[in-house]
Parts: sequence; structure tokens; C-alpha cells
Amino acid sequence: MTVDCGGRYQMEKDAEGFWTATTKPMVEGFHYYSYIIGGCSVADPATYTFFGMSRYASAVEVNEGPDEAAFYTPRTDIPHGAVRSVKFYSKACDQYRTLFVYTPPEYEVNRDKRFPVLYLQHGGGEDETGWVYQGFADVILDNLIAEGKAEPMIIVMGSGVAHSAKDGSDAYEEVMTKEVVPFIDARYRTVADRDHRATAGLSWGAKQAYDLGFGYPDLFSWVSGFSGIIVIGEFRSRPAGFEDPEKFAAAYNGIFSDPKAFNEKYHLVFMANGGAEGNNIEHMHEVLLGHGIENTFYQSPLTAHEWLTWRRCLYQYAQKLFK
Repeated sequence: MTVDCGGRYQMEKDAEGFWTATTKPMVEGFHYYSYIIGGCSVADPATYTFFGMSRYASAVEVNEGPDEAAFYTPRTDIPHGAVRSVKFYSKACDQYRTLFVYTPPEYEVNRDKRFPVLYLQHGGGEDETGWVYQGFADVILDNLIAEGKAEPMIIVMGSGVAHSAKDGSDAYEEVMTKEVVPFIDARYRTVADRDHRATAGLSWGAKQAYDLGFGYPDLFSWVSGFSGIIVIGEFRSRPAGFEDPEKFAAAYNGIFSDPKAFNEKYHLVFMANGGAEGNNIEHMHEVLLGHGIENTFYQSPLTAHEWLTWRRCLYQYAQKLFK
């Protein structure tokens, strides 16, 4: 039997029937793993599974120290919000879809108050459960709100995979703008204007968050991407289309063509990645600044393209929202 955990390792069975393997040193953070038995990859039946590799897989957390992990560790001395699984019918997809919705502790107590909303997107191969089960978004916000570092907010987490019932084309933006945002505003006590709506996402979800935020400026004024790029033109490993002045000026119906107007319209553009991911995101940050587009960059020390990076990114971004 083999275990696949950042590499494939042959497992050995001891006299008592236990299978073991020793991996190479792994960086701190969240790592998926699978057993390979007879050529088939399967989850560990003795642990929880997580949807994160376009299928369910097991995972191991290489722990940080207690102080470093405190921001995503549940506390017993503070109020806690709630995460609800909410179904809605999508006409665009002709199917029922699920949202995970976080409401802060104050939502249940202060019934007269309305709250801003962050629309938070998972990455490729994941689903709406990722930011709760792998990302601990609710725990991060509970802790930040209790410490007075973040404004109480609603967080909406839905699936980024949406196909049109008409022709199978990508219907993500239609679902979000015409169905999800109106649904949330009708069902929850939101402040239903662009000044109180934010987007964010990780990896491919970062691209989706940028497309929402910049493509629908009447809906959003806070925009962020974690470990993902703004795509203008063809998709490449570096931010595509940025070096072409005509493509850049025409992107998102010309929203970047007037930097002064852009900077007045958007409260925050925040981009981030892990220190082990390379310099693509920092390059994008610098190119945007060179075009006169104000934005903020954060880099998670030493981490790679995985959930510890994105927990840290959310921790930083949430403290800047709705201030």
C-alpha cells in the first residue's frame, strides 16, 4: 500500500498489523492525502474527509505553534456566530444549489441591525464547504470580531461551478449577480448597496472574485484575490494582458482606463499569496500600481498554495473590510 501526501511513499506493515510510512519534512499547514491500493486512490476511512481535490480526500494538519494558530483556533471565552447551509433554486442552472452562510454573533442579538456582506469563493477542485471545513472562516471572524479587529459581517460561500441549463456554458457570474446577491439581500438583514459588499476568492476563485468585483462595479466596492490573478486576455502563468496598454484599458468595460475614477470608486483592492508561491501576485500588484491603480499586497511567510496561506489572507483582508 502507498500513501500519497505531497509525494508517494511506500507503506510497511508491522507485526501488529499497522501500516506506516515516513514522509519528507512538510511545511506547516493543511495537506491532503490518499491511500493508493491496487492502483486506486481512496480516502482514509478512519478520518474525516474534505472536498478539495475534485473529490473527497483525507488531510493532515502540520501544526503551527499555539500562538501562531490562535487566530483560527476556536475560543471558549467569546461569542460565536453561526454557519447555515441554505438551499436556493437557480433558474440559470435549473437546479437547487447550496450556500454556506456565516452570520456573526451579533446577528441573533441585535435584531434591528443590518450587516455588510463578503462573498467568499473557494478554489478549483473545491466546493462551498471549503472555507468552513478547511479554511475556518467562521472561527477567524469570530475571533477577529471579539477582539474588535473586524466589523461584524455576513459571509456567503457558494459553489464556483455553475453551468447554464440552456447550453452548458459557464453561468457563475449570472448565478451570483442575478440570483445569489438578490437572494441574500431578501433573506438576511444586509446593507444592500455596493459600499457594503465585498468579494474575495482563492486560486481560481480569486479570478472569479476579480471578475465579479471589477465586472459589476454597481454591486461591489471591496475586491480581493488570494493566490490568483486578474486575467485580461489569454490565460498565462503571469497576469495576462497587463503589458498590452490597449487590452488593459479595455478590460472590464474600461474600468482601469481612468485610475483616478477607479480609486475613488473602490474602497479597497487587496491581493495576497504565500511566500513559497513565486512572485506572480506581487508582480500584478506592482504593475497595477504602475498604471495608477491603488491596491494593497500581503504575503504569507513561507507558505505555499494551500489553506494556511488562505487563512492568513482572510485574516488580513477581513480586518480591512467595511472600515
